[in-house]
Amino acid sequence: MTASRPYPRAQQATIRRIVNAYLRENGLHDITAGPLTVPLPATGGVLRLTVTYASPTGHHDYAETPAHVIDTILHELERRTGFAGSRVLRAQIDGSIDRTARYLSQPSRFRPHDIDPMRESEQSVLFGHPFHPTPKSAEGFSDADLDAFAPELGVSFGLPYLAVARELVREEGDVTVPADVADVVPDGYVPIPVHPWQARHLRRNPAVQRLVGDESIVDLGPCGGEVYPTSSVRTVCDPAAEVTWKLPLHVRITNFVRNTPVEHLRRAADVARAITRLPAMHGFEVVAETGMCTLDPAAVGHDLAAEVNAVRRVAPDRRARVLAGLLDDPAVLAGRADRSGDVEEWLRRYVAIAQVPLLSAFAGHGVAFEAHVQNSLLHLDDDGMPARFLVRDMEGVAISRRHAEVLPPDSPALYDDEEAWRRLCYHAITNQLAHVVHALGRHTSTGERRLWTVAATELAYVPAADRLLDMPELPAKANLLSRFTQRGERPHYVRIPNPLWKAAVFHRTKPG
Repeated sequence: MTASRPYPRAQQATIRRIVNAYLRENGLHDITAGPLTVPLPATGGVLRLTVTYASPTGHHDYAETPAHVIDTILHELERRTGFAGSRVLRAQIDGSIDRTARYLSQPSRFRPHDIDPMRESEQSVLFGHPFHPTPKSAEGFSDADLDAFAPELGVSFGLPYLAVARELVREEGDVTVPADVADVVPDGYVPIPVHPWQARHLRRNPAVQRLVGDESIVDLGPCGGEVYPTSSVRTVCDPAAEVTWKLPLHVRITNFVRNTPVEHLRRAADVARAITRLPAMHGFEVVAETGMCTLDPAAVGHDLAAEVNAVRRVAPDRRARVLAGLLDDPAVLAGRADRSGDVEEWLRRYVAIAQVPLLSAFAGHGVAFEAHVQNSLLHLDDDGMPARFLVRDMEGVAISRRHAEVLPPDSPALYDDEEAWRRLCYHAITNQLAHVVHALGRHTSTGERRLWTVAATELAYVPAADRLLDMPELPAKANLLSRFTQRGERPHYVRIPNPLWKAAVFHRTKPG
């Protein structure tokens, strides 16, 4: 019955995420199917669970688990850390469960004859991050806001614009708006798109009220065609104009409030320039960010500038699907791979167009893409095989200082080499590849361990992968501890076993 009822299903999915995060973050990796007893040293208690499926990367499944397990784990963390975070995090967990249940209770949002594959995948992430305690938190959204703006509900809406006096705007690159928007912008003003929730939020801001009062800002209201929110909630796609806009949103989504400080805009702009030197790589594509615009912080202050800005992206081919949507129900992706006729070949092609280019970009140019599943898109060919891999969101890219010659030395995109490498390994391997391998291995007859051997063998002949294959451990974000101690923007990391290393020890043969 649990599987068919929205709230129990959402609750069990959350318990699975919290338990798996707790095991991962406490070095409990040697898990097997069957009864599991987990000691809780700070409180002197134990967790008693039944593992129905054990994953080499921690994506375990459990028999139905009582809800009090959540409080038991939070109490253990409170005792261990001395941080009184149980009450706050428990409220956020409950809110995330409620929202997940709400999304599960909705009827199908898409009719078979008008499905846009990209939109369907963007708006189908109902459960979210598999190692996060609050993957569907959205503090600041009311129930009515969810109805209007939650991508999981299949919504679309009109996009408001502010016309801002040109002297108050800082622009870089191409931030062209649709022609029917440009037609209503007064002379001497620059249009900046604003998320409709954010527009309402800004109208209550005294500084914005003063700027509207002296006509430095003109509120144009919704202009142009309808847009739909993508899986990140704050980024919207205008399919008619073939453009997406990454917009600030003063709402806490998962870890932090989604405004965009000017430093983040500068980082994205620096990265957009730096990646122009990357060579073309087969099957691999970077979603172009053409430009950005923001209120000038020198004129209005950094806080307000972080609330009014936009990054313009070219909308990718609508046949590309965001991986987060494909993986939200792992059986869906596994079914596509299974129907292709060869799951191992499916994974080889995927690794060739995703992991190989990502590792090569770092080895040759120091570029560490933030290629987690929400920033990664996959285009499958008519046979269901991986054909193209796309990565987006330049704000999260790190560039190793070893390759700093193309950027100013104070660029916020520059990181020490080890930190840039850690970010790449976490996003591209721990978050992305491990999730794909789990989905295929869990829901086909091939098995995860066999697929890790396939991936390691595919990478063994790629010099850019040597560093990865020689690492016994991978970095992983400690999302549970980080949320508990309110360090969402400066997360803790832990180490987990690297299944590629284990497979490579026995199966890699380097070329002569």
